[in-house]
Amino acid sequence: MMRLSCKVWPMFDVLAFLFEQYRDPEACEDRGQLLRLLSAAGFEEDDIQDALDWLYSVLDADENEFAGADFSVGMRIYTEAEQERLSPDVRGMIQFLEDNGALKGSSREMVIDRLLALPDGISLMDAKLVALIVLWSLKAELPVLIGEELMDAVHGEPTMQ
Repeated sequence: MMRLSCKVWPMFDVLAFLFEQYRDPEACEDRGQLLRLLSAAGFEEDDIQDALDWLYSVLDADENEFAGADFSVGMRIYTEAEQERLSPDVRGMIQFLEDNGALKGSSREMVIDRLLALPDGISLMDAKLVALIVLWSLKAELPVLIGEELMDAVHGEPTMQ
């Protein structure tokens, strides 16, 4: 198995591993089982706890909380604070996903919310994995090429030129 090298959070290695192991987010409901699996796979305890805390924040999120964004028209304008935290590459990736039907307004806002829950220094690969995990938690159907592009965050290899 190829492990993801994340600039910001080693816990993303744990999240990438879980994504590869479980195609259905509902299979991740038993935290005790996940702890045993991840410990046996050799992950550090702190990274496991951070990853599971973050994962459950996604799995427990209510997409309806962001539903108002589905009815907005026009372009999403980022606040100054969001612009400081999310690089132009990350914002561009979010726009690309939305333009190509992978994200709707509410899922876009969920991705932004989960990105802002991370510490500073969010890389494009980090953002791709966050988007992938959010879409996975929503059981969203992705266009094939978009899914492949996001999967490079799990495998660490770009798939599109």
